[in-house]
Amino acid sequence: MRRRILDAAKQLFVKEGFDNVSIRRIAGAIEYSPAAIYRYFRNKREMLSVLRDEGFKQFVETQKERAGSIADPLERLRIGGRGYIRFALNEPEYFHLMFCTKCDEVDLEGKLAVSSMESYHLFRQSVEECVELNCFGDIDADTVVFSLWSGVHGLAHLINTGRVNVLVNDLDLDPLIDRILGFQLRPGPHVKNFEDKS
Repeated sequence: MRRRILDAAKQLFVKEGFDNVSIRRIAGAIEYSPAAIYRYFRNKREMLSVLRDEGFKQFVETQKERAGSIADPLERLRIGGRGYIRFALNEPEYFHLMFCTKCDEVDLEGKLAVSSMESYHLFRQSVEECVELNCFGDIDADTVVFSLWSGVHGLAHLINTGRVNVLVNDLDLDPLIDRILGFQLRPGPHVKNFEDKS
């Protein structure tokens, strides 16, 4: 029953928006008593937090599998960027609940926030290693973190909403993704022969 409640809530949250979905609406979707749902969840916030945590656990696991053993932090970022977009394409509902819901709708502390913070720290660690190696020139880690994240997230969103395909016909996504990541991760203008230094 807990799984049925979560699956119904996930679909409704994505389709109608968190604010527009009531406990009664979720209960109706699975032909269950609204009062009985409270035996499993305190409120909608807990449901969304659980769903978000499920998505991040899956996301972190795939990121570790793909990039966890790679020593080169720049290559780790490239593979991580591809993985981020691939996750968005393969798990659009989880992706939406993880990255497109408001922070005040979910628990950002406690056990249901552990996986999301692990995801961020893994990404930031790779960025910090690149900054220490002067991969991008004289720039701070925060600037790199939010520049790369917003770029990859924006691309994932444009692909998922169909905007890329509308603007470019018969598009082969994989080469485009690789070129965009290569552009985002290119060395800074005054970084010379980085490959010789690494």
